[in-house]
Amino acid sequence: MYLVYIGESGDTGSSRNDPNQQHQVYTGLVVHENQYVAINGEFNALCRRHFGSPLGSGDTPDRLRPADLYQGRGFFRSWSPARRAELIQDCLNLLIRREAPVIVTFVNKVDLDRAREEGNPTVADWNTPSEAIVSKFLFALNMYMDEAAIADVPADHIMDATGPIQDYALVVAETGKSVEPDYMTRFLHSEVEIPTPIVLENFCYTGAAESVCTQLSNICAYFSRRWLQNPSGSHGYFDALRDGRVIQVVYPVQF
Repeated sequence: MYLVYIGESGDTGSSRNDPNQQHQVYTGLVVHENQYVAINGEFNALCRRHFGSPLGSGDTPDRLRPADLYQGRGFFRSWSPARRAELIQDCLNLLIRREAPVIVTFVNKVDLDRAREEGNPTVADWNTPSEAIVSKFLFALNMYMDEAAIADVPADHIMDATGPIQDYALVVAETGKSVEPDYMTRFLHSEVEIPTPIVLENFCYTGAAESVCTQLSNICAYFSRRWLQNPSGSHGYFDALRDGRVIQVVYPVQF
């Protein structure tokens, strides 16, 4: 089974006017269950190296919050930029070594509001930016998993749809964030034809403090949003993820 961990960045609630968070981003970190234990072990090892003990024990934070880590806030206010950069790079290198694929979806919240004001029928059923992104994310994930499944099928059996599914995919969202359980139901009702039955039709929820992969996905979402904020600027961390074949697809919500 594949576990797809949703990361989030840029959720400003009802506010759409923050120039630093014009985009809301979801990432889907795709992890096969065979890699789960190894990724957790590597992450705990790098945390012991940087903090002296695992997260949530002793004098350590309970989780890595990307904005605090990057900007030197909260727990990291006493850390030097070089020390924070080393921890960030170690987290990214973990994903790059594993070639763990990440799907990125995003919406421009200002454009979404404008489309709603203009009566664009495409956005009529989306009550929040989160719902718009989830719809696009689930469609992109279905397409990605379908293509991955086809890649493993011999060429002379491509047209044979009777074979068993080798691995399903379960979407794991963070408890207390913006992904609502009924978003999946609305997506399924809105699509005439779902590309693949591989993606299970319910979300699973977990706390970030209990999920290494959710924290890593949140880091990917944060640096993806910073790149979207200023695509022509210098974005070493996003470039590392993209060049390292971690970020493989970036899907905008279109109206």
